[in-house]
Amino acid sequence: MNYYVRYFDNEEVLNNVDELINFLSGIFHDDLTQELTDEVVGFCNDKTNFPRHFRLPNKTTFIIIKTNSQTLEEFKTRGANGGAFPGNASTKEEQKSVYDDVVPGLYDVTLTFRRAVVNPETRKCLYADEVFQVQMLAESQRHCYDVVIDYLRNNPEVDARSQYPSIRSNNFQATLIQQQ
Repeated sequence: MNYYVRYFDNEEVLNNVDELINFLSGIFHDDLTQELTDEVVGFCNDKTNFPRHFRLPNKTTFIIIKTNSQTLEEFKTRGANGGAFPGNASTKEEQKSVYDDVVPGLYDVTLTFRRAVVNPETRKCLYADEVFQVQMLAESQRHCYDVVIDYLRNNPEVDARSQYPSIRSNNFQATLIQQQ
C-alpha cells in the first residue's frame, strides 16, 4: 500500500509509513507532534481505505489517501485505486452502447422532468414533476432523448429554468415498439 499526501502545493506518493513521516516532518518541522505522528501511523495501519484530513495545531490541514499507484503521475491519471476495478469500464461501455445502438423504428418515449412554474404573485419559481410522453420515429435511444430535450427547451410554453434528467436516469425511458 502506498500513500498520497498533499499539503497545498506539496504532494507526493510515498511507499511506506517511514517515508511518509519523514516527508511530513520535512514540511511541518515543529508542528508535527508525537500525538499527530501516532495518529498518522494508526491511520496507515488501519484497514479502511477512506481519505483522511489531519489538522495541525496551527489550524492548517493535510490529506492522506491510501493508493495502489506507484508514482504521482500514475495516481493523477488513474486515481487512488490505480485502475484496480477493470469491471467498471466494460459496464460503462455496455451501457453507453445501449443508448447509441442504431435501431431505426417507432419508439415510445417517456421523460419525467422538473418543470418550472412561476407564481404570478411572488414571481418565484416552483418546480413540479411533469411527465412528457410521445411516440416517435428515431434512429436510437440517444436520438429520441436529443429530439425530446430539444423540443422541450425550444417550446415557448416550457420555462427555460426547467430541469431535465440525464439519458441514464430512471426518468427517461425509450422503448422500441416497431423496428423499421
